[in-house]
Amino acid sequence: MSSPWQPPIQPPLPPQQPGQPFGPGRSRWLPAAIVGAAIVVAAALVAGALILRGGDAESADASATTCQAWTETRETLRSIPALPDGWTWDTPNIDTYIKNQNAPVGTALDLFEPKIAPMPADVAQAAQDYVDTRREQMRSLADRSYTPADGKAVDTALGNLNRLCGIVDNGRRI
Repeated sequence: MSSPWQPPIQPPLPPQQPGQPFGPGRSRWLPAAIVGAAIVVAAALVAGALILRGGDAESADASATTCQAWTETRETLRSIPALPDGWTWDTPNIDTYIKNQNAPVGTALDLFEPKIAPMPADVAQAAQDYVDTRREQMRSLADRSYTPADGKAVDTALGNLNRLCGIVDNGRRI
């Protein structure tokens, strides 16, 4: 007769070394890999929006308005992962988080800006103000000169554009 099945004998795990806070077999690049995956997902969302929209800004329907374009762009921006709650310049990998956020935000703004129609003028101005202040925020984050005033300027421009486009904001930042 045969004996009952036994799992293979595994060698014991090596003791944890100091400086390996995540345990044996895990590496320090895991957080960067997670952030990288989030960027790939955000880029896929932007690409999907382009495909569904028909590709290029020049081929957009002439009846499309700035507010219609903003509604689509707003949803894309909301899908991009935010910086970690309570981040500071001392947050591990903060520069990587900033780069990984700025890339898809820049792409979304590049796609939105050509869709800003000249009329109505107040909506066009609000849309351009938002694009400009958001790009300034991206620059100040990248060069580490960001202050709360940069965030407030973006929030003010965002609120104005949402108000003119009839979008009720639930307070979630984008």
